[in-house]
Amino acid sequence: MQTELIKNLLLFGPEVTIVAFLVALFILDATFPKSRGSYLGFAIVLMASLCGIWITCQLGSQPETPFFSGMVIHDGFGRFFRYLFFVTVAAASWVAFQSKEVDSKSRTEFALLILCVLFGMNLMAISTHLLMLYLAIETVSIVSFAMAGFKREDLRSNEAALKYLVFGAFSSGIMLYGISLIYGLTGSMQYTEIATYLAANSAQTSVPLTVALLMIFSGFAYKISAFPFHFWTPDVYEGAPTPVVAFFSVAPKAAGFAALIRFIFEVLSVHGTAGNWQLLHPPTLTILSGLAVATMVVGNFSALWQTNVKRIMAYSSIAHVGYMLMGLVTFSYTGLSAILFYLVVYAAMNLGAFWVISLVADCRGGEDLKDFGGTGWTMPVAGACMAVFLFSLTGLPFFSGFIGKFLLFGALVQTPGLLWLALIGVLNSVVSLYYYMQILRSMYFDSSDNPVQVVATRAQIVGIVLLAIPTILFGLYFTPVIQFVERSLTGF
Repeated sequence: MQTELIKNLLLFGPEVTIVAFLVALFILDATFPKSRGSYLGFAIVLMASLCGIWITCQLGSQPETPFFSGMVIHDGFGRFFRYLFFVTVAAASWVAFQSKEVDSKSRTEFALLILCVLFGMNLMAISTHLLMLYLAIETVSIVSFAMAGFKREDLRSNEAALKYLVFGAFSSGIMLYGISLIYGLTGSMQYTEIATYLAANSAQTSVPLTVALLMIFSGFAYKISAFPFHFWTPDVYEGAPTPVVAFFSVAPKAAGFAALIRFIFEVLSVHGTAGNWQLLHPPTLTILSGLAVATMVVGNFSALWQTNVKRIMAYSSIAHVGYMLMGLVTFSYTGLSAILFYLVVYAAMNLGAFWVISLVADCRGGEDLKDFGGTGWTMPVAGACMAVFLFSLTGLPFFSGFIGKFLLFGALVQTPGLLWLALIGVLNSVVSLYYYMQILRSMYFDSSDNPVQVVATRAQIVGIVLLAIPTILFGLYFTPVIQFVERSLTGF
């Protein structure tokens, strides 16, 4: 029994590391309260990320292993997302600690909150039990509510937190009821046991199973901002502090995709031939196709009428969720690897774009298009990087976003009967060019009535450039990332 516990804790090493640094930060903050205005919190987050990455690397030689009574699993898929979460959290923390919206007195609180979310996201990626999945989602969601309302004195931030809470509670309740239906139908909440039952009894449980799945998908849709549970996104993005929004736009979405992918491919499908999966519940294909199309169309066309840049980027993030959902519809390794590659490049380009938005918000106190007037000339390096991020988000050639969309659309074209979905994705990408170029037009061709000059510090410039480099590099030389993704999917 003791040997089994030690083995479980070793496989749970990255998460144990996060908890250890959380406890250390609590103790240090209580012991040295004067350090709250320093970069102690960022140092703790950075050390936790580096240690977590190192431990995850050490676990790379371990075979695929369920542990803690099969509620979580150690495999290449989970390792991939652990890496992604650690790097993203470190980068998002650097954005926050360089922003005026996270004042010096609140830095320790921000570090504590983001480490708690990091723990929950890791659990989402490795959960193989519906109860553990629900606890992981709630861990991320509840702490995210606090992060959305991080500026307690700001009414917009309070409104964002309240709307986030209301939508979160609603979708969480629906998801929990769906989980209870699954348990009532199959007698289990373990992924493998549910899949075994469905393989033998799918015909008898078709209608109630479809209802249960729609309820469970509502929880996933809320987490990744997919239609029709996307309505919280623009309001929360507009009201929450920009560094928090930068984090929300990348990491929790990636965690939602990790949980959704594992649920679909381990519960609702079995391995077929030629690198494909065979669906145990055919209506799932229709549900995912409809979600992908609706999410893309709503995200892109809603962004066309916005004048607030954070709202534009909110609807943009909804549209990108739609693109990634297309990869799920293929039910193939090609589509799955395209999603993972897209998550990597999306993290870099979206964090970079929000960092530039944060600079403008800090200096001019707003995020409307008019506030960006002339900023491309007053901060030339950051302005050029912003152009790189927006070109990549659009999917223009020679940028990483183009490769990501090319892989997604290519997976659709290779799958019989899905050419129509690829065409819809391409048309939506064309639409997105309009609202992304609005931001660049304001930066380089419009003037601003605000006399305050937007100037970036050296630390901010270095961070933005470091995010712009992979955005360009992975558009020209992407083979190592694709190979890493393929290794992560081995045995999945």
